[in-house]
Amino acid sequence: MISKRGQAAGAAVLLALIAGLLVMFVILLPPAERAELLGEDSTGTSSGTGVSGDLDDGVVEKVLLSESPGRIDFLAQREIEHPLPVVNVYTRTESRVLAEKNLVSGKRGVFTDERAQFNFAIGDIDHTDNVVFTFRVRELVGDLEIKLNGEEIYLDTPSGSVLPIILPKNMLSSQNTLEFFVSSPGVVFWNTNSFTLENLQIVADVTNVEAQSSRNIFLISDTERKNMEKVKLKFQPECRYGDVGKLSVWINGQTIYSAVPDCDVVMIPIEFSMDILQAGENEIIFNTQSGTYLLSHVIIESELKELDFPTYFFDLSNEEFEDVENGLRKVKLDMDFVDVVSNKRGELHYNGVRRHFDTNEAEFVLDLSEDVVRGTNSVKIKPRKTIEVRSLRVELVK
Repeated sequence: MISKRGQAAGAAVLLALIAGLLVMFVILLPPAERAELLGEDSTGTSSGTGVSGDLDDGVVEKVLLSESPGRIDFLAQREIEHPLPVVNVYTRTESRVLAEKNLVSGKRGVFTDERAQFNFAIGDIDHTDNVVFTFRVRELVGDLEIKLNGEEIYLDTPSGSVLPIILPKNMLSSQNTLEFFVSSPGVVFWNTNSFTLENLQIVADVTNVEAQSSRNIFLISDTERKNMEKVKLKFQPECRYGDVGKLSVWINGQTIYSAVPDCDVVMIPIEFSMDILQAGENEIIFNTQSGTYLLSHVIIESELKELDFPTYFFDLSNEEFEDVENGLRKVKLDMDFVDVVSNKRGELHYNGVRRHFDTNEAEFVLDLSEDVVRGTNSVKIKPRKTIEVRSLRVELVK
């Protein structure tokens, strides 16, 4: 039993000796290696409210720095891309029958003058071309005269199927009338001239422009807009050269591109004025005059300025520095935020020391006493998200 107690005591002494050696090893390590071993930040990084014990109880003797930094932006990247969906814009031109009538007839004699009319409408006259009139003559005695909206367009003595009559576009409107007349029998006054026409049709080439344009919306943040340096549009057009007309692109109502691109070739980025863009919603419209475009890899890409975070300076006289070093005074930093609810986080860099802040409070207070230097001292605010700082004060406190 005495032997067992002796063994236990020996083990305890051995453990104490090992623990002591470990402590001595850690103490003798260089500061950087010791910080890495213990998981500390050798630059002085820390987090929390930054409020130091008796700072709030001290009497402010001198304001060393007083600034109103305002909004300080944070950008995680130098380029921001706004991808858009695949754009398909096209026009389709097809031949259509605009109006048709089975039969019209009329006659003319000494006591008779019967005429016929054929009314037809054109829904979209701007996109309607090659309008023609076709008919077949069932019966005709005399010369046939045809007028379009009061203007003569035909005078002949046809028979059977007649070649299509082209209706001039400058004589057409949304509502139109064809009038049919037969000539007078003349000196043979006892005769009556007449006509009967069948299978009357108005045919035209009509271009469908419902898919001629494509509209998309992309969003620009306020931070991105304020720090924008360049902006460009990229896309790859798939089309058949010779079958397509101009491709036009508008952003917020302003033309940034109007040309026939090289089909099936990745386009050189189209740089445009960033003044066209606005924070929030922006509208982009693609339009083709004719043909079909399939646009892929459509991207609005903005290049941002490199942020220069504000740096502020304050001075400590030789006497003030010695008082701080001897513990007679303290240097207090007080940062007051505009937002009193959301999280504010970032870093304060002062005299080569980095101190992290992460708070939901309206104020962040920090004791700078241990790291101030004689003469000029510097403080830089480097946020990890966009923040608004109402005031930044550095005070000498007794």
